[in-house]
Amino acid sequence: MPLHATHLMNAFLLAIVLILLLRAVAWPLGLIDKPDSRKQHHGGVPVVGGIAMFLALLLTACLVDGLLETRWPLLAGLAILVGLGVMDDRFNLRAPLRLAVQITAALIIVAPGSHLITDLGDVIGFGLGASPGGERALELGIFAMPFTLIFMVGVINALNMIDGLDGLAGGVAASAFFWLAVAGAFSDAGSATLPLLLLCVTAGFLLFNLRHPWQARARVFMGDAGSTMLGASIAFLTIDAATGPARLAPLPAWLWLCALPAIDTLSLIVRRLMVGQSPMASDRRHLHHLLLEAGLSARAATTTIVMVSFLLGGIGMLGVWLGMSTHVMVLGLVLVVGLHVFFVGHHEHRVARRNAGAATPAADPVMSSQPVRKRLS
Repeated sequence: MPLHATHLMNAFLLAIVLILLLRAVAWPLGLIDKPDSRKQHHGGVPVVGGIAMFLALLLTACLVDGLLETRWPLLAGLAILVGLGVMDDRFNLRAPLRLAVQITAALIIVAPGSHLITDLGDVIGFGLGASPGGERALELGIFAMPFTLIFMVGVINALNMIDGLDGLAGGVAASAFFWLAVAGAFSDAGSATLPLLLLCVTAGFLLFNLRHPWQARARVFMGDAGSTMLGASIAFLTIDAATGPARLAPLPAWLWLCALPAIDTLSLIVRRLMVGQSPMASDRRHLHHLLLEAGLSARAATTTIVMVSFLLGGIGMLGVWLGMSTHVMVLGLVLVVGLHVFFVGHHEHRVARRNAGAATPAADPVMSSQPVRKRLS
């Protein structure tokens, strides 16, 4: 699957050109994201980034020898997810329908090539079975298919749920694609082709979505079409790295690439269930919302989360290259979960104290023992 620099440039430029073209028809098609109680952007913003990224990837894949033949299940599944995302961006579909289509797309992606997570490695350090990597592994057996589908749908929705600030979901996805490309480049039988192409189309989108000195706010959103497409791509490439012929490590080691959005999503679902809310309810309790409440600007919050994601991905790749055992990598993830829980708990405790202080009524001047004095201006 030879890849040339021109392919990467084509992917990048195609994403830019397609965004410019699709922006012109976004209003007539109704693909506009308008502000509401949860969305704080100014004015209507075209939601065409996801469509542009997918079309750029598809067109570039046609130019790379062998890519369509080997990755057609992924591209077919992505087409379904992008179509679903466009409909959801336009008509706000119900959650059960979205979930059913996501599961169908995930099945199309993983089933033809038997991309199944068959074991988790030696996750607890006790050695429960044989692993291709040489260590003892926890085999999934008949649960391999349902576990794989749950993992893929989980990553799809994790990236979708973190898409709340300009450049955030795209930046986190770009970080994952970068490390997957590095791993593919140094793998004996692996390939960096697909993650590099995805990195380039994402970079083209980020030119319109990131805040920078020449762009005060995003000019285009990726929408559900883009976030689900990128999430599915990360999930597939992670599964491929953990199960393919060039397997360097079991799945837990690769979870570091998407650790932050996954942990934040799981944490949020648990917190919603604890207060009797639906896991799919909308609120402003994501990590990026907490950082904004803590005083960070939108740009600073995005930069913080993307840099932490990049750092976590680097730690995961370092562990893979050093051949660290799976249970050590899992313990590291447990530490990251603990830090996230501590930050969220500490922040929500501060907010609760602040709200309680604001709700405390001031002393009634009539009942006060001190004389009331008018303040002179």
